This record gives sequence, structure tokens and C-alpha cells, in this order.
Amino acid sequence: MTARAPRFHRALPLLAPLLLLSLALPALAGTRTPRYIDLAERLGPGEPADDTAYRELNRWLVDEFTDACPDAFCAGAVDNYRPLRLDCVVDTRTDQIHACRFAVVASQTRVDPANGAITTELSQWYCRLPLQPGLPAGTFLAHMTTLQPDSSGYLFNRLPGSGLSLFDVLRRCLS
Repeated sequence: MTARAPRFHRALPLLAPLLLLSLALPALAGTRTPRYIDLAERLGPGEPADDTAYRELNRWLVDEFTDACPDAFCAGAVDNYRPLRLDCVVDTRTDQIHACRFAVVASQTRVDPANGAITTELSQWYCRLPLQPGLPAGTFLAHMTTLQPDSSGYLFNRLPGSGLSLFDVLRRCLS
């Protein structure tokens, strides 16, 4: 037993740095910036985390979708449409939009008159926005949060670099 003790004491100076490194690696990995983030996590200069331009845009789009839905694209076998949100991903290395989609769900509930059983069918759509590659996130937000002169709402703003609006995209996607 005493023969092993001196060996351990000689190895201790070598093991200590390895032990410290193994404890530090998880902390370093946690601080590394991810490559892609949700646009909601991206903060502009002076923006508080709970009130970003992106969150404001989503509120406007959901309200306008709800208003336009009955006359535009919410008819057919399914009803009870609900817009979820505009989901966008930002490449943190370039601060460019990687992809965006608008998520919508709908349900149709039926009651069996013979036994009172309720059945609900759920539908979901993820409508991809056709955006130009390399679109800076700040440009996208500035464009989408500014009402265009020929637009009757944010849902009707033309997408940056496109002749289509989000309304056009949704009408095609949901039909």
C-alpha cells in the first residue's frame, strides 16, 4: 500500500490540470454562441428581450390574419383556424435570415348524433416564405414592420425582394 502512494503523488500534478479542464469544458461549451437562433432571440440595439420588433410584428400578423381569415382562406371542410406565429431562423455568424415560415393550425369538431361522441380533426400548415438568400435580419425586420404605401396591413406588405406578400403565401399554402 505504501509503494503505491508515492506513484499517486507523482501523478497528482499531472491530473490536477486535467481535472480542472474537464470541469471547465461544459461551462465553455455553454457560453459558445449557437450558429442558428430564433429571430425572437435576436435583439436589436436597445431592444428589451420581451418587446422586440419581431414580437410586435407577430402580434400584428396574428391580428390581421384573424381579421382576413373568414373571407380569404379559412373556408372549407376545416374551420377554427388559428395563426400560431411567424417563425424565422437567423444565422448568427452572418446575422442573415436562414428561413421563415408562418404556422397555422385548424380544427374541425363533429358530434355523433347517435351517441354524443366528439371527434376532432386537426390540420396544420407551415407556410414557407420565399425570401432571397443572404437577407440581413435587420433589413427583414425594418421592411416587414414598416407599412408600405400600397399595403392595407403588415400581412399585405410585399416580402423583401419579392412581389408576394405573406397574405399571398398563406392563400396558396392554405388552399
